[in-house]
Amino acid sequence: MNRTAKVSDYRREENPLRPMALDPLPEQPLVSILISNHNYGAYLGDAIESTLQQTYDRLEVVICDDGSTDSSPRIIERYRALDRRIRVIYQANGGQSAALNAAFDKSTGDILCLLDADDVFEADKVRRVVEAFSAAPDAGLAVNRMLIVDKNRKYLGEIPLLSPLATGWQGPSLNICGPRVLPGLPPCSGLSLRRAIAGSIFPLPSGLRAYADTLIQVLAPRIAPIVAIQAPSSEYRIHGTNVAAINAFTEDHLRNLAVWEGEIWRVWRRHVLSSSAASLDTPVPETAPTLMAYAYARFRSDPKSAAVYQAIPADYFRALPRLFRWYWRAAPLMPNWLFRKSLNFAYGQTRTKRVVAGILRGSRSCFRANRRLFERTQNEFGN
Repeated sequence: MNRTAKVSDYRREENPLRPMALDPLPEQPLVSILISNHNYGAYLGDAIESTLQQTYDRLEVVICDDGSTDSSPRIIERYRALDRRIRVIYQANGGQSAALNAAFDKSTGDILCLLDADDVFEADKVRRVVEAFSAAPDAGLAVNRMLIVDKNRKYLGEIPLLSPLATGWQGPSLNICGPRVLPGLPPCSGLSLRRAIAGSIFPLPSGLRAYADTLIQVLAPRIAPIVAIQAPSSEYRIHGTNVAAINAFTEDHLRNLAVWEGEIWRVWRRHVLSSSAASLDTPVPETAPTLMAYAYARFRSDPKSAAVYQAIPADYFRALPRLFRWYWRAAPLMPNWLFRKSLNFAYGQTRTKRVVAGILRGSRSCFRANRRLFERTQNEFGN
């Protein structure tokens, strides 16, 4: 079967998704900050400090330590003794999903803010989130710009690198061809949820030992509108041992990514089929080849990589942002060495990528400034 013929297997004429209706927030909602930690003792103190220094103080900090063997428990106990808003769970190592599930179960807030233990919140982060949800009462997901910093918190760039922040109701743009992360969605520490929306997503699957926030990025926009906070409100720290912020992919990392993509596909499929709005002409496959499965095959120089690529549904590619769609269309034409390097640039946190993004941002800012100057000059002469 050729790729064109596969399109009808996955396409609907219209996406009938409707956003979840949300109850009004209290005048001063309780905010739960969920921190998942595993052996990030070198950075954990900064993360906790940033939550306790918030300008909005009706909050609780729920920390799940996921079987750390470093100084993390000692750091956590020191802060717990200082501030009664801190709640703590200790458990055997189970991965990011297990840690976030435990923190969610322990939390009681109307709003949930996610924070990786190696990241930091700006002092006004929680206040901005509360104000954003108050201004957009139908929104269930808040996203904010993030600063990319090094291990010493020196500025490196911003997230999103190239796209504007996603905002508004995105349901009609999401189809059933496969899980999709919208352009302009930040990672974990840039995501905040109304509790009702989180309750539709949690518990996260235990198989997602990392990239659990990707499932939230996939599902939350299918449930409720997004409200965007343009001011950078969190810091995404790159320190060389991040699971997600890597410079170069390895075979082991891609193998894990392929497994985790399979987990996300399984949960996404269940969500699609359970939605009252989902009226499907044909069944959604239980499993499907994914891009990272293809990348893993390419990195191993597997002769079956072409078959893996051909098995990916055509609409799966259509769900990608335009630049990534072009990239994956060109991928089979690339020699293996070029594919490896280009994958690092497309999906990694390389220095070259940050430099290119900075140049593009500067060019856009200069263009906007010149356009404003031109318009102002025209208005002055017109008057």
